[in-house]
Amino acid sequence: MNVVTYLRVSSEQQAERELSIPAQREALQRYADERGWNIVAEYVDEARSAKTDERPAFQQMIGIAQKTNKTFEAIVVHKFDRFSRSRADHAIYKALLKKHGVVVVSASEPIEADTPHGFLLESMLEVISEFYNVNLRHETLKGMRENAAQGFHCGGRVPFGYRRTQIGRKVMYELGAKHEVALIRQIFQMAAEGQGGKRIAGELNRQSVIAGKRWSPSTVLSILANPVYLGQRVWNKKKDADGKRNEISEWVITEDAHPAIVDQQLWDAAQSSLMQRKQSKTK
Repeated sequence: MNVVTYLRVSSEQQAERELSIPAQREALQRYADERGWNIVAEYVDEARSAKTDERPAFQQMIGIAQKTNKTFEAIVVHKFDRFSRSRADHAIYKALLKKHGVVVVSASEPIEADTPHGFLLESMLEVISEFYNVNLRHETLKGMRENAAQGFHCGGRVPFGYRRTQIGRKVMYELGAKHEVALIRQIFQMAAEGQGGKRIAGELNRQSVIAGKRWSPSTVLSILANPVYLGQRVWNKKKDADGKRNEISEWVITEDAHPAIVDQQLWDAAQSSLMQRKQSKTK
């Protein structure tokens, strides 16, 4: 029988805990050889989570499986959770593949899928896999929430005016280059004096304060709205999946998480001036 193999690890870090790509490849080759199967293609997704079907190699494999001129009859994975950790995706794609004469086989979880016992066992494995995924996400978020509450960096770009500093295995912010810090203060001072994002950006570009960098009004306004410059760390503003904002009650706000670049008086003056400009435009 002609088969293809599908190999996946979630991330470079998780590859240390999961079976690595080379180890999966070796195990699948041995499994196929023992049965006299011929591996005609290999599909690999590295640093891709199986909680979603948005995986390039996976989608390419599914697309080819639906063609009338495909050259394989089965997809072989090391474990079913390499194929998917979502029960819905697992059921949908297995049904789609079965319609086109392709089955999914796990090398380490031998199941007679066409028997009632096999159906029950595979369903249990899918539930366990999804539980693992949901629980892992819960534990990860819990750890990140605690990390943020202590004022540590939880990923993403470090704001202009700051740089990373390592404290053990944790990352915090410290003041960046002196000219960057001075520039942030200048932006807030100009805003406090009644200038808007467009005018401030134009002045910064006229001064060529940073070689090769062009300032836009949106960049300036983003800086003016970021409480990081007050020394605050705000985490969990947005949901991971769709980018929509969480309720304020879900935000983790940590005061004095790092050195402030502007004081409360200058911050308040800048915000008040910006609000007055906004209100005057709506009249």
